[in-house]
Amino acid sequence: MTDEELEKLTQEVTGQIERMSDDPENPLDKAEKKHKRILEARRRALDRIKTAKEKGNVDREAKDSMEYAVITEYAEKNPFIFALIRAGLATWIRF
Repeated sequence: MTDEELEKLTQEVTGQIERMSDDPENPLDKAEKKHKRILEARRRALDRIKTAKEKGNVDREAKDSMEYAVITEYAEKNPFIFALIRAGLATWIRF
């Protein structure tokens, strides 16, 4: 992933999170809260990718990129996988 792609994805995800209000008068429903948690997990993964890239840690960058891909593809469909990733138990992503 190039720096430009990383920055663009980070901006898109951050924009989506900001559009989801936490207004007490108009609270998010259960599905919206779940979607927001997934977006926040995606943003954290992108931040970890950026940090690893800056430090030159290719292995960490690859692992975090794979985690981002799993979150993006499967988190909405399979809550169990998302729970594993959130708990840091996704040790099955190994090199």
